[in-house]
Amino acid sequence: MKLKKTLFLFDTIGIGVFTIIGIEKSLQLGISPIFSILMGVVTAVMGGVLRDTFCNDIPLIFRKEIYATACVVGGVLYLILRRFHLEPNTILLLTIVFIILIRLICIRYKLSLPLMHPATSNTPKSS
Repeated sequence: MKLKKTLFLFDTIGIGVFTIIGIEKSLQLGISPIFSILMGVVTAVMGGVLRDTFCNDIPLIFRKEIYATACVVGGVLYLILRRFHLEPNTILLLTIVFIILIRLICIRYKLSLPLMHPATSNTPKSS
């Protein structure tokens, strides 16, 4: 159980760090802010997707846990803080800690997104 909590903590730290790395690198390459957030999210969650796939588990991003959503919200905060021209290391630290806190709070209080159910067709079945 202790190993599982340790792995969860490192995964949470990883999504915070890799979200910001992906956003920063995208912005340096001249990619628009919205697509930079998308690149940050992909950078953050793909490591977990690969890990879970290799372990024959359902990747976290496909479950109802708050995972990629924390990265998106953190990415938006990152871009907002950049607009205020704060010191870059302060922005990095605040944003990474914010993503980590979102994930920890959501797991601690069992907060999650609603599951999407397939749409049912209202068309009559032919006999």
